[in-house]
Amino acid sequence: MEVSYSKVTQSLIGNGGTTRLYGEALIFDLGGKGTVYILPIRRPPRGSIIYNIYEFNVLRTFGVKNSIGSLTSSDFDQLRAAKGRQPYNVDNSQLPTFVAFADERDAKTVYEIDPAKLGTRFPGVVFKRLDIEITDEPLTAKLRMRLPWLNSSKRVFQSDPPGHLRPVGERPIGFVLTKNDFFGDGSR
Repeated sequence: MEVSYSKVTQSLIGNGGTTRLYGEALIFDLGGKGTVYILPIRRPPRGSIIYNIYEFNVLRTFGVKNSIGSLTSSDFDQLRAAKGRQPYNVDNSQLPTFVAFADERDAKTVYEIDPAKLGTRFPGVVFKRLDIEITDEPLTAKLRMRLPWLNSSKRVFQSDPPGHLRPVGERPIGFVLTKNDFFGDGSR
């Protein structure tokens, strides 16, 4: 994933900031035990999907205290000077959404995974932490090959029947995801 930050000046509402996230979900291959996809979104328990999680949490990981809308010149200097790998500096309630598929060829078989309970679905696997690394490596483009249904123009996830919509927080992950949730907003 790649995050870009920009300062907005001359706005009608004052100064602010904007971000753009490029890239695709992280593919976490568990060596013959399965694959987990780490999406660039967060879905709190019983809640709606939250976007822009990486943009905010990269700031925290590299010690920037200001929010996106109030980044200062020294915050931008601090981001430009960031190097290497750092543990994702958030508590586990702020982690991105982890999903897997019973059958990767069928989007409707998606299920959500609690990172703290990864071993329940994948015996012997323990999630320790997520890291953020500053690199000059190019973005990967493997997700659409791995999950070809992402290229489909048709709806691929489930939905409640008309007239029987459950509140968003009560729907399983496969009823709230879209294909766009697998990509940063600049890569859709």
